[in-house]
Amino acid sequence: MKKIIIDCDPGIDDALALLLAASSDQLDLLAVTTVAGNRPVAITARNARRILDAAGKMHVPVYAGAALPLGYAEARCNLVHGEDGLGGVVFGADRSVQTGHAANRLIELLLEHEEGSITLVAIGPLTNLALAERLSPGILKRARQLLIMGGALRCPGNVTPAAEFNFYADPVAAEIVITAEASLVLFPLDVTHQVVMSPEWIQSFSTIDTHCGQLAADMLEAYAKLDPLLHDACPVAYLLDSSLFGGESCAVTIDCRPGPTEGYAMSWFGSQIDGRKENVWAITKVHDEALLTLVRSSINMLS
Repeated sequence: MKKIIIDCDPGIDDALALLLAASSDQLDLLAVTTVAGNRPVAITARNARRILDAAGKMHVPVYAGAALPLGYAEARCNLVHGEDGLGGVVFGADRSVQTGHAANRLIELLLEHEEGSITLVAIGPLTNLALAERLSPGILKRARQLLIMGGALRCPGNVTPAAEFNFYADPVAAEIVITAEASLVLFPLDVTHQVVMSPEWIQSFSTIDTHCGQLAADMLEAYAKLDPLLHDACPVAYLLDSSLFGGESCAVTIDCRPGPTEGYAMSWFGSQIDGRKENVWAITKVHDEALLTLVRSSINMLS
């Protein structure tokens, strides 16, 4: 089994990623850490706990992390997923999350386990990972891989013309992580924009006669009206079947300067690299129908 930690900001597409991970017997989900992003961190931590409990993963611990981005006085949240982050969908009774900060727990887990044995899946702003790297320089290199959903390389952003939301929410953190010299696989908008959730695919969840199937159907109905793209499930799906994806090596750095290009992931491919350090494997292609089938069939296996 592959040992993983998911750092996220649930969020409906994060919820699908968590359900996908929870459904698999290939993955050993050691912990879930949350960050301010789609909603404030107290809400994202509560949502992660709700989703894992619904999927029968009551034993997987959830740790709340950074409430603010690095160097900013306020979190850059959005309302795409509703006030509660999950489209107003009703879950069961709330349980408490673990004590302790997510960044500290990331460090502890990476040190407790053999180097190269844990994959970090980061599908929200990268503040927790950046804090861990600042507190314990070189810690991210102990991970087997960092699978990151973020950035817009050869396409427009989704928050500004230049920037994708996760990197815009904390560009300083993104730059710290991108330049940490860890083994990094990036899932930018270039690939997630290829995975469109059709009305027919969304409607198909209503025929899944399970608790998780109905939760997914209700959340997707709320979410897809605003952003019918399957962003955050991509890194988890990559762990389950990497043959669904194709990519290219490139050099990436993040523009942290305030202004219209803040959060822009500047990238160089092929001959453009010209001596720059290739620090990212960027996923640029996906078998979209096969991915959508994988996600639906996996959630269908949950009770």
